[in-house]
Amino acid sequence: MSNPAPADAVSTVDVSTITETCLELRAGALDIAVSARRLLEALSVVDTALTGLPDPTLAVAEIAPQVTIPPQLEALGLAAALLSGQPAAAQAHARGVELEDAYYVVALGIPAHPGEQHPAVNGQLVARRRLRCVQAELSARCADKALWVLRTDGGTVLIPESVTAATELDDLITELAAVAQVALTATVVHTATPGIPGAAHQAHELLDIVHRLQCKAGLYRFDDLAMEYQLTRPGPGREYLGSLLDPLEVYPELLETLRRHLGNDLNRRRTARGLGVHANTIDYRLKRIGQLTGFDPAQSAGLWYLRSALVARTYRAGAEHARQ
Repeated sequence: MSNPAPADAVSTVDVSTITETCLELRAGALDIAVSARRLLEALSVVDTALTGLPDPTLAVAEIAPQVTIPPQLEALGLAAALLSGQPAAAQAHARGVELEDAYYVVALGIPAHPGEQHPAVNGQLVARRRLRCVQAELSARCADKALWVLRTDGGTVLIPESVTAATELDDLITELAAVAQVALTATVVHTATPGIPGAAHQAHELLDIVHRLQCKAGLYRFDDLAMEYQLTRPGPGREYLGSLLDPLEVYPELLETLRRHLGNDLNRRRTARGLGVHANTIDYRLKRIGQLTGFDPAQSAGLWYLRSALVARTYRAGAEHARQ
């Protein structure tokens, strides 16, 4: 799984996503408009020849105001307004939608399907079809009240508090994963409607942490990542913890083993399979990590420091790269 952009680069309103979706909807609308215009022009030419009617373009101008905005585009505009903190009451009223008092703000990561890389298929087309399946499932599960700004690799979903319970969100992500045919990773933050922009930013920060630590797929809440979230805040504590893994700098295989081992909830066999090595090799590497750092991953205290150091190191490296 590839890592997304750092949390500080994540925008709660993905302008490129909105633009891309708008262009697709606009292209479809233009196809219909062009066909209608050609038909009108053809009919008008006949009418003009027979009765001397005025310029046929006037008829086109008269029907132009009657063109309606596709519902998908209206929903996208409403989601964008909520995510950017703009007034959305008027848009909601125009759609006949009543804004909820509170929402579950979900940051969703959608990995590429292996089949998209096959040379005989159009990977982009396959990805878009999977995305439409995810959107259809969201609509069905949330009574057509969910709003989203999504692209093929993920985005943000707004789920009204009234349509689902907090305990049902895990099942929702599982069902979306089944439809998408890939394991999905998501984070959720509950908020009152005015707090949606901040909640979306925080949800994407949490999703960035999950990806950086290569945690297993599933839904994560702030409670699950509170310590990791705090460790990402700049300060001397993060600098100190990040330096604890400096002895592993020249042993990239040890760093990767530690990252995978923690991401797999300390399941050494799963880690071994993921790295393509024997389980005994994992045991040896973990022991070597303890010798080099002074923190034994087999002990709870040592494991806490190693996990904290890994989180801090990941963000420390990102901050150093940004300064350069």
